[in-house]
Amino acid sequence: MFNTIQLFGLVLLGGLAAGELSRRVCSLPRTTGYVVFGLLLGKSGLNWIQALQIESASLFIDLALGLILFELGYLVPRTTSLQRYARFVTGLAVSLGAGAVMFLLFRLWGFSLGSSLFAAALCLATSPAITIATCSDVGAKGERTGLLYTLVATNGAVAFSAVVLLVPFLNDTDALTIAGRVGGSLGSIVGSIMLGGACAGLVLLGAEKLERQPEHQHLLILGTIVLGVGTAMYLDVSVFLPMLVFGLLVSTIDRDNKVSAIRIASDARVFLVITFVLAGAALDIAYLAAFWKQALMIAAARLLGQWIALALTRDGLGLSWRESVFTTVGLQPMSSIALVLLVNTQMLYSGMSSELVGMLMATILLMQLLGPLATQTAIKGFGEALRLQPRGSANAAASAVQGEKP
Repeated sequence: MFNTIQLFGLVLLGGLAAGELSRRVCSLPRTTGYVVFGLLLGKSGLNWIQALQIESASLFIDLALGLILFELGYLVPRTTSLQRYARFVTGLAVSLGAGAVMFLLFRLWGFSLGSSLFAAALCLATSPAITIATCSDVGAKGERTGLLYTLVATNGAVAFSAVVLLVPFLNDTDALTIAGRVGGSLGSIVGSIMLGGACAGLVLLGAEKLERQPEHQHLLILGTIVLGVGTAMYLDVSVFLPMLVFGLLVSTIDRDNKVSAIRIASDARVFLVITFVLAGAALDIAYLAAFWKQALMIAAARLLGQWIALALTRDGLGLSWRESVFTTVGLQPMSSIALVLLVNTQMLYSGMSSELVGMLMATILLMQLLGPLATQTAIKGFGEALRLQPRGSANAAASAVQGEKP
């Protein structure tokens, strides 16, 4: 019906309209509109975007996710060593707590040890794209928003590393020993960290030479992301972990703020719109219709594990009970990266239970739809949604955090 270029234009214009309608009419985050528009164009609706077209856009999606993960790492605020340690411990506890509760749920349903571990790991990551886009839309600024970025980055790193470690164990026909599989996975993780470090070094060196010329620095960052993603594919290591490490290292090392980071929600929103629309098109609402009860239970188990971990570690972060609840709510959006990882794993290992795949697809779709509202609710609960506050209070809040790195 449409050629590729027409479809690309339809995705951009329709996504823009759906996002604005979501924000202005329904008071929902724009990302909700993007996903719903994707559902309308995909197999759940008009079927104008088909699997082959999504597959042909996989390189673009990988680059968009690389940019999103770089920005997430860059947005993690600089803190004292003590605060950094407390946040790392909390982030690790949140990931392990949620993973443990979901693992027990999958085992209760009768799935194998390996499949249960993999499914739990896949569900750990909070969506960096939803977090960044929603925070940008509501003008989020403040200490709790910075903490949310830190926790999202931490559980993303844990999730990506856990998936890399577990994927080799899904293939029962592989003749490798346990030591061989673990060694290969650890090598992939180390390679990912080194690649992220190389990308950071290239950008920091380039920024030193280019000085503060945003247009040239944005080209430098985007080119480095393209090169980094391509190199990760060539080396057969995680595409996502290096980009997160890349952003974290640039943020940590660039004390003089010489790097003019590209912003996915403003400078490169085209990537954001296409990523969400195509994610919506790739998801099938039939999965949610068939497995909505299991999806709700998985989402509830994930929330419970995260809240327990935050409740136990909140004193180290100086969080009140109320703030710990809102922080947990802010961690609910499930990453569309989980969809990419699930599809890639299915292509490698066809032995995964179709029932488990259906449950995971349903959960991803559910949290893609509800996740943006959860993040918006959390930021409002923190009192840091500057664009949703009366003008006077917004100016006062902005003055209070002026000069603080987001």
